[in-house]
Amino acid sequence: MKHAYVSVVLCLDALPDPSACEALDRALDQESRDHEIVIVAPYGVVPAAYESLATTGPLTIVTTHMRATPDSAMIAGLARAVGDFIVEWHGPIDRLDGPTLQRLLVPTDSGTELVEVTGRVGALSSRVFYRLVNRLRPFDAPVRKAVSRTYSRRALQELLGATSFESKIAVIAAELPVQRLVIESDLPRQRTESFSHRLREGIALTTKGTSFGSAIPLAIAALSAMFGLGAAAYALAFLVLRGQTPEGWTTLMVVIGLGQASILAMLGLTWTRLDSLARGLSRSTDATAQVNVWPPMGTNNSSEEG
Repeated sequence: MKHAYVSVVLCLDALPDPSACEALDRALDQESRDHEIVIVAPYGVVPAAYESLATTGPLTIVTTHMRATPDSAMIAGLARAVGDFIVEWHGPIDRLDGPTLQRLLVPTDSGTELVEVTGRVGALSSRVFYRLVNRLRPFDAPVRKAVSRTYSRRALQELLGATSFESKIAVIAAELPVQRLVIESDLPRQRTESFSHRLREGIALTTKGTSFGSAIPLAIAALSAMFGLGAAAYALAFLVLRGQTPEGWTTLMVVIGLGQASILAMLGLTWTRLDSLARGLSRSTDATAQVNVWPPMGTNNSSEEG
């Protein structure tokens, strides 16, 4: 048993059956001193079926705004968790049983502050993509497609503080300066992701925190500038020494134009990073629309608008 307060945060497309919540509550009651369950649900979900829920720990249902992304929704749930250790769970709820909770919590007894469980990556394209992304990232900060992450309170505070400047949990978790443990498993992710979401995630992971988003664009821009300046110097020298314009002047202009376009494109990528920092100083990252809390058995529930 973990002698601490444990929070489990689930981000789902629909509310689970009350019996599944009660089974998870019983597992948490056996594996922790105190516990709570936080469920993040999309806008419009009505949690009426939980009125007669029989649990020994509080249950919180966080309803998010219509335009909330999966990451912003999970961040809203993590921000509501009050435990000493917080489990972010993306797998099937019925797989989060007693032995699995032990596997997630026991490593924290030795000082580990972040336990990441990698799940099943089915498509070959996904495996190749993550391998490519991590080739461009620092060796000690790879991005992982995690089914679960278990945070200490300090690690979660670090993550929530960074969400003002970065919205991708995978990127923030990869760069947290904490002791971590990675566990491989065959667990699938419960929530389905649309093609547009996977495309946005791919662009974000490729351009944030990688060499592609920092050193490589600047190096390519420098090479393009040198090439363009070299072509211009050649044309000018040819004109001064021979009094004629070089043959293929139009071609040289095209080359110079392409070089300048490359510079502008790379500067655009750099500006994207600066813009995200500027927006982080003023934007609100809370996607919460409404919060319903069901305390343990024998007390009344409460709700609040976000």
